[in-house]
Amino acid sequence: MIARLALAWLLLTLASCLSLEEREVVLDAPLELRAASARLADATPQSYLVRAERTTADVPLTSRLVPRVARQASQAVVSIYTRGKAPARLRLIPFRFMPGFRVNLPGEALGSGFFIHPSGLLLSNEHVVRDATEIWAMTADGEQLRLEVLALDPTFDLALLAVVAPQREFPVLPIGDSDEVSIGETVLAIGNPLGLGHSVTTGIISQTGRDLSAWAEDGDLRRPMYFQTDTAINPGSSGGPLVTLTGACIGVNTAMASGAQGIGFSVPSAQALEFLAAVAAGDWTGPTAAGLP
Repeated sequence: MIARLALAWLLLTLASCLSLEEREVVLDAPLELRAASARLADATPQSYLVRAERTTADVPLTSRLVPRVARQASQAVVSIYTRGKAPARLRLIPFRFMPGFRVNLPGEALGSGFFIHPSGLLLSNEHVVRDATEIWAMTADGEQLRLEVLALDPTFDLALLAVVAPQREFPVLPIGDSDEVSIGETVLAIGNPLGLGHSVTTGIISQTGRDLSAWAEDGDLRRPMYFQTDTAINPGSSGGPLVTLTGACIGVNTAMASGAQGIGFSVPSAQALEFLAAVAAGDWTGPTAAGLP
């Protein structure tokens, strides 16, 4: 199944990773719970994620440190492949400056995600799975898993997913405190760029609290405050983790600046925790409300 989806993606070039030109910042959009999220009805965020003991530390930067962190964190990262109707813009004349019109084309896309709980709960980007009718994942050791959507947050571009009928426990990536992270912190990004499979890139935090919706007049609305990083984030990397040298996840990679070099953006873990807390509280509105028990 995954091989067919990957091949189709190569033919259709519908990779799921947004550039800033494509990322539509939707302020204060409602959280959307799917029917499958009923399993979390009486849960608390602490019961379906693992917190990191240390987010940052003055660790000796030896030649084996980055490989060790990458090897450990990669076990919790998956490559995501989807099938569905992907929105696209059709132009009668093939030039970008022509307006065209929006259509839904059957096709495949890809992205990344990572386990936050041994039971098979994962975080990814909302834009990776929004229009998917089928979602599959491939683990670092090549196991294929079918996924389902539990909740979506268009504002923070986050998705909570779960393995369908899990047969085992999964390695997890502990969630760190993004508020402890400073400019210049060394970080790793792990994901599935261009459908090549597990890949690791490294760089630093270039800026914290980057507001890409600063044009909005209402300062009280929910808005993402991104990490900016020069760690390479490419098409297919969306939904993968941004990891510190202690092995803590401090962000979810979501967008890149296509007209620049070394400018990528990640949703901080503090906003991911806010999303998960809202899921636990049932703090939501949206089109799937009537389908919930």
